[in-house]
Amino acid sequence: MEARIVSIEQQLQSLVQVQKLLVAVLGSATSFSLPAGFEFKKVLSDWDGQASRVQSSVSEAQEELLADEKVPEVTVEEIHDSGIATPVEQPTTEELEKLASDILDVLQRYGKHLAPPDGDHSAGWIGKPLFVEKVMQQLEKNQPIRMILPAFPWKSINKVDKVTGILPDLGEELALARLNQMCEDIRVVYPLGGEVHIATDGMVFDDVVGIPDEDTWAYSEGLMDIVRKRGYESHIKLMRVMDILGHTAGRTLDKELYLSLTQQCREELLASFGRTEEEVREMMREDSDTLLTYCGFIRFLESDLRHSEVSKTATSGQKFRKCVKKVAINMMIRAESFTKLLQAKCPDYVRLSIHPSTGAVKLSVPLIVTGTGEFPRTPWHSSVALAVDGSYSTVHSKSVRDTHVLVARDDDAATPHFFREKSELWDWEDADVVFEPLYPNRLVVRPRRGVEAKSLSEEQIEKLAKLRAVHTAGPVEVVGFANAAAAAAAAAA
Repeated sequence: MEARIVSIEQQLQSLVQVQKLLVAVLGSATSFSLPAGFEFKKVLSDWDGQASRVQSSVSEAQEELLADEKVPEVTVEEIHDSGIATPVEQPTTEELEKLASDILDVLQRYGKHLAPPDGDHSAGWIGKPLFVEKVMQQLEKNQPIRMILPAFPWKSINKVDKVTGILPDLGEELALARLNQMCEDIRVVYPLGGEVHIATDGMVFDDVVGIPDEDTWAYSEGLMDIVRKRGYESHIKLMRVMDILGHTAGRTLDKELYLSLTQQCREELLASFGRTEEEVREMMREDSDTLLTYCGFIRFLESDLRHSEVSKTATSGQKFRKCVKKVAINMMIRAESFTKLLQAKCPDYVRLSIHPSTGAVKLSVPLIVTGTGEFPRTPWHSSVALAVDGSYSTVHSKSVRDTHVLVARDDDAATPHFFREKSELWDWEDADVVFEPLYPNRLVVRPRRGVEAKSLSEEQIEKLAKLRAVHTAGPVEVVGFANAAAAAAAAAA
């Protein structure tokens, strides 16, 4: 139809051009003679005939266009049913199951589980079959693989023996980087990758252990600052209790709104999803993973509560132990209530955990890979210690004060960042040079922020070579100096 209309337009344009030519000739000539046998009537007749044919073609085209406008629209389903179009072939159940298994194999590489009762590790992750169906459901929806991780509550209240402040430090940076890399690795087998939704549970517990809501807010904001600066937004999402309960839909959650909702959300959580103390004790008797979580609470509370207002009336060892057990049970009640909330609101997510487990119902993920290979402490209950060889350990600050140096953030000298093993190999760090540990075990040597890039001296390059020789856990990179490339090459020689 479009081609026919174009042809008609071209014919009309030809007629118009002929008409203009005749007018021009006749209008400008003072006299002219006609050839013998010329019949003027025949010329006019031919002209009228051609114009009539063009007009007829235009009329027919208009009628066809009007008829086309009256044809009802055809849906995609009707086209498929007619056989005109071949539908996109959907993956079979077997193909989805294979892809789900491959994705879970990626996750399993990041997991670490306790030995099963029979001590047989040959079966791998015993909880894997539980999650195949969940992953298949997400594949059918053509969405990133969503995982949920209750974690990152706040920094321990014990600022004397365990941690160095209330804000995230190198431990959280390494942990978030590992979770982000896990999501990136899923892309290798599934282009949409993964998303870790961190269900930050600080508000669930902070009043029980004596941590102010303001500190919990500051910690979570520090986490999001790392996510934004490192570019992890597409893989890591932060969910607070009020988000999960639906109290922030269409609203910007700022500090004022957060503080106004905390107590309301705690009460709603316990009223709607709470378990009784007897139910929790029964769970510990029947489920080894629940008992492991309770024992973990006991261990950290024995050190944390010594620096909390919660235990100020416990004047004897016996009273203190009684206080610890009471708080631990209350935390278990809150934790199981929070678990029920997540099961109700996020039933299709793959459940991750920062607690050691058998792997029967969740994937236990160490957030920091240590030099010993053991399941590490969480970054909010420990400090990170960097060894000269580039390996990490999660320690209580009191245990490394004599052997390590506390290093502050490069951009904020008042904020502690990590502990570094004492060694002369670091002694060329000064006002111009900084050593920055990055995930997984990289060490970047660069100028301090705000300092003009200079050249490394021959002496510094010699020390760089010695540091590289012992930093076996990962590469040592030199960036930002005027002679960075030459220095790196010389140090590697």
